[in-house]
Amino acid sequence: MRKMRGVGQLALASSDPARAAEFYASAFGFQTRAADESGVDLELGGFELSFRRAEKPARDGMQIGFRVETASEVDAWAQDLTLRGFALVGPPSGDRWEGTRSFRVADPDGRQVAIFYHYPS
Repeated sequence: MRKMRGVGQLALASSDPARAAEFYASAFGFQTRAADESGVDLELGGFELSFRRAEKPARDGMQIGFRVETASEVDAWAQDLTLRGFALVGPPSGDRWEGTRSFRVADPDGRQVAIFYHYPS
């Protein structure tokens, strides 16, 4: 079986692609690659996140997660986003016993965006 390098692109429906793109750019540092009336393409570290115009955003059951290198980075991200005015869904939680530490923030379309760290097994 052939091996893939990893996931490189995610496209999501949005009622306001420019607003969604601004959220991801200001919160997480994504850069705009392309934009027109149908949507916006962003990029961060070789990963492309696209928002396509739709009547109704597709948020049910959707969550985007960004993995960080340490549990303390989870807390640092939560503090940084809070200081910059982003509302967290809840404070960071989890520990080595649970196997993960994470928190979530909602994007403009209501999708959950997780920042997480998985402790080594």
